[in-house]
Amino acid sequence: MEMTWTKPVTFRGITLGALLAAAAAESQDVTFMPHQDFLVGGSPFPVVVSDFNRDGVLDVAAGNVYTNEVSVLLGNGDGTFQAARNTGVCTFPFSMAVADFNGDQVPDLAVACDRGLAIFLLMGNGDGSFQITSSIRVDAGPISVAVGDFNGDLIPDLAVASQVIGTVSVLLGNGDGTFQPPRRFALRPYLISLTVGDFNLDGLADLVVANSSVNNVTVLLGNGDGTFEAGESYAVGNAPRSVAAGDFNGDQVPDLAVANEYSHDVSVLLGKGDGTFAEAMSFGAHTFPTSVAVADFNGDGLLDLAVANQFTNDVSVLLGNGDGTFQPAENFAAANNPQGIAVGDFNSDGWLDIAVADEGSDSVSVLINTTSAVAAPR
Repeated sequence: MEMTWTKPVTFRGITLGALLAAAAAESQDVTFMPHQDFLVGGSPFPVVVSDFNRDGVLDVAAGNVYTNEVSVLLGNGDGTFQAARNTGVCTFPFSMAVADFNGDQVPDLAVACDRGLAIFLLMGNGDGSFQITSSIRVDAGPISVAVGDFNGDLIPDLAVASQVIGTVSVLLGNGDGTFQPPRRFALRPYLISLTVGDFNLDGLADLVVANSSVNNVTVLLGNGDGTFEAGESYAVGNAPRSVAAGDFNGDQVPDLAVANEYSHDVSVLLGKGDGTFAEAMSFGAHTFPTSVAVADFNGDGLLDLAVANQFTNDVSVLLGNGDGTFQPAENFAAANNPQGIAVGDFNSDGWLDIAVADEGSDSVSVLINTTSAVAAPR
């Protein structure tokens, strides 16, 4: 996947980020309908969004850690979902990623099984159902899986963070649903989350890994052949649980957002474009945030954050100002003990909605965006 960098846009010497920040004061609020809950299996943690039955409507999949299965909720197109379809997988499916791994134009799933020591591959049948085709053993405690093209062949690859011994395993895809043996890169124990981006703007996919034991994130710069070089580490808040990437200040350089469970906040690190980051800024969420997602929820063209908070049973939305800072959190109720969070337009109205996996109520909460704005949604 080729990536390019263009010079930041300026107007009379002012960067696009500064112009967007100046306009942020006029940006509208964000509102959501009360959450609707859809039953899945026992204690869902991860949640992902895709069109699994290819009907043009977004669906939701959740991984259930106590019943060891994946539940698929097929969307009706109006923000509601059909009854869950369940596929048994491995022990403690803690993380999932979506891509077309076998080239049949149907979304597939890769499931990281924290207590199963493996990645399970579920190939989509095109009707919302899946078949398990294989499992790939990785290092102990695979807790986070992400998709990227790490060797430039336009075939989806996988990166897996294993928390017990602190390695990142890279599995290069063959394009037929199979993968090459893992290539391992040692960091330190208690890795908890990873994300993919081109952080040094060289057109190659890089990785950032959150480490909950030392409260930092570490950059792994890609060489373009499926190998990585260790970059710098950066301090974040207490017990980082989730990391996501987005351009928060309009300079066309990826930045980072990290949900910190014990400091009840989000750390934002602005990228410099060379694979390094500025010192983290902190923005409050609610109690014990577990997952963070990036999207434009109020249609102003600026990226916002949504954070699932497990002890206050809600979602915090932090609206972006366009300069890398965020407005105070607005909190919206979910069901019991929300964990994973994902974003999609579930009722096809042009506004992005939120899906949250509720570990304590065996459900997925869906929050439909009801924001109205003068500008058309993006």
